[in-house]
Amino acid sequence: MKNRLTGVIIGQIIGIIIVCMISTFIALVSFGGIAGVTIASSPEQIFKLTAPLSCPDGTVDFEEYTASYNRPGESNFYVNCVAADGTSADITLPSIGYALLGFYLACFLPLCVPGGLIAIIVPLFFLLGGKKQKPPSPSAIGTL
Repeated sequence: MKNRLTGVIIGQIIGIIIVCMISTFIALVSFGGIAGVTIASSPEQIFKLTAPLSCPDGTVDFEEYTASYNRPGESNFYVNCVAADGTSADITLPSIGYALLGFYLACFLPLCVPGGLIAIIVPLFFLLGGKKQKPPSPSAIGTL
C-alpha cells in the first residue's frame, strides 16, 4: 500500500508539472494577441483598471494624441500619475506591464487550475481502484 501511495503522489506531481507547462505555453502564445487588441481598442479603460497598481498615491491622467506627419496619422498615448502635490510622473510602461500581466493571468489560470485539479484527482482512482486480494479459499486438498 505504501508503494502505491508513493506512486500516486509522484503521478500527481508529474501531472501538475505537465499541466502547468502546457498551460504556460498556451498562455504565452495567446495572451499577447488578446492584450494587444484590447489595449489598442480601449486603452483608457485598461489603464484606469491598472491605476491602483501603477499610481497608488495619485490620479491617472490619460492623454491620447495623433501625430499626423503622414495621412492618416498614428495615435499614441501617455499615462501620467498626478500626485496630490501636483507633480506628474510618466507611468506608461508600468501600466502596460501590469496590463500584460493581468492578461497573462487571465489566459493562464483558467487552464492551469482545472487541469491541476484533474491531475490531482485522476491518480487517486489508481489508489482507490486497486485490485483487492481475496482471502485464500479453502481447498479440498488442504482439508485432509
